[in-house]
Amino acid sequence: MQLSSPISYKCSANATTYRDGGSLELRFTADDDRNYCIFMEVVHDSPNDCKRYHPPLLFKDSFDINNSKPEDFIDYLTWQQIKGLISEIRMDIGQDFEKHADCAHLGLIENIANNNGWLIES
Repeated sequence: MQLSSPISYKCSANATTYRDGGSLELRFTADDDRNYCIFMEVVHDSPNDCKRYHPPLLFKDSFDINNSKPEDFIDYLTWQQIKGLISEIRMDIGQDFEKHADCAHLGLIENIANNNGWLIES
């Protein structure tokens, strides 16, 4: 899947949730064998039962909310690109996806992407 030319997913996906109210981070290795990070920041005035997210940001290497350099920012991504990425991660992990250590976080990212940046909790 072409995220932002020439970056495509290869392997090693992991995801975390920030303790800032729900921002998410997805790290992976691309086909150029470099590490990348996608940061999805929660809109801080979102209600707890219906969170909104800013457009995903793609960074080289990793993202540090306090120390990332402007030159590490690559591009904004669309939610459609995130859905494609999660689909590729699912195929890469295969039948063990539900046992993956970050399955809950990856599923959360997938739900947000499917709802174009909204997380509607039940």
